[in-house]
Amino acid sequence: MTFIIINLILLAIIFVAPFLYRSKKRWMIRFCQRMAISENFRKFYAHIMVLILIFFHFTYYWQHVGEYGLMLSTILIFFLFSPTRTVGLLQGIRNNRFVMGFVFTLTLAALFTPHLYTLGVTLGYLLVAIMYYPSWKSRSKKEQQKVYSTWDELAENTVNNYYH
Repeated sequence: MTFIIINLILLAIIFVAPFLYRSKKRWMIRFCQRMAISENFRKFYAHIMVLILIFFHFTYYWQHVGEYGLMLSTILIFFLFSPTRTVGLLQGIRNNRFVMGFVFTLTLAALFTPHLYTLGVTLGYLLVAIMYYPSWKSRSKKEQQKVYSTWDELAENTVNNYYH
């Protein structure tokens, strides 16, 4: 029963995260600025995503022992262990809308195919991570020395450049 509750909480992340998209809350603006400026923070973000996916796989395995569909998504998890490869994958998918659409379609197909549920959830987490990954425009700008008169002006500028 505990694993079912933990699994539902981990799945809720996928459904709650889109509500924070383009949020102008103070902690979200700081998150966007750190993601745009620091390569180490982007690698940390990749590590956190992989840890959540490993935990999801662990709880799913203990619910469905012997599920052979788990092996396909485990291969993807092994690929994502390296933060450099993960960041490269996130950047590559983020910069190409066709690839992002293909991954989205593959995610939906995997969710409704028997034994590919974990692959669908893994790709879903990957899409959520891509959604909050900074655009090339915001990554190319280093921290500017511009002084903003209000927090709202800073928040507006950060959100416009981050998700573009």
